[in-house]
Amino acid sequence: MEYLCYNLNEISCTEDDTLLLSAEEREVYRTRGTDYLKTRALLKKEIARRTATEPRMIRFSYSEHGKPLFPGIHFNISHSAHLLCMAFHDAPIGVDIQQSRRLPRMESLASRIMCDEQAKRFLELGCPPDVFFDCWAIAEALVKWAGSTIWQARDFPFILHENHVEVLMQNGPHITRFRPSDGFFGAVAYKISACTSNDYAVQ
Repeated sequence: MEYLCYNLNEISCTEDDTLLLSAEEREVYRTRGTDYLKTRALLKKEIARRTATEPRMIRFSYSEHGKPLFPGIHFNISHSAHLLCMAFHDAPIGVDIQQSRRLPRMESLASRIMCDEQAKRFLELGCPPDVFFDCWAIAEALVKWAGSTIWQARDFPFILHENHVEVLMQNGPHITRFRPSDGFFGAVAYKISACTSNDYAVQ
């Protein structure tokens, strides 16, 4: 398993990067702007490096919930504010990053994404935003690993302990938590294999 984080504000894009986009991606780029271009170019270059494919030849298919797919590699991406994270593995993987901030209705949202025990712990702590977004990143990583959506998060229960995450699923994935930057929380969900490494870099 490997994951990479980038500060999109520090990444430049060039005319060559636009040549990596498909016709459909160019249409999306026109509406979503340069961060989309930076994300697609970086993702295609990283996949190309791992699959011996020319970046311009990479064309994605999509899952039922819009997750991009490419033969021969498992990957996932996440955005929050100016940060981008990409994760790669030899088996299904999910990654998520979240910027901590105050949100209305955090108590009710917690009950939608946390199992009863974790939601109870969250309420007993006084609903701190850092704990909420730490849990949100874990929940998102789990559902993305499974190919589901955040509104099915309670089907993938977990308990956040001080130093580890207890996944309450038989044969569930491993969770690696990380802090991509001050005020941000990240999590990766994946099955551990014999060739798993745990590399992390901030660009």
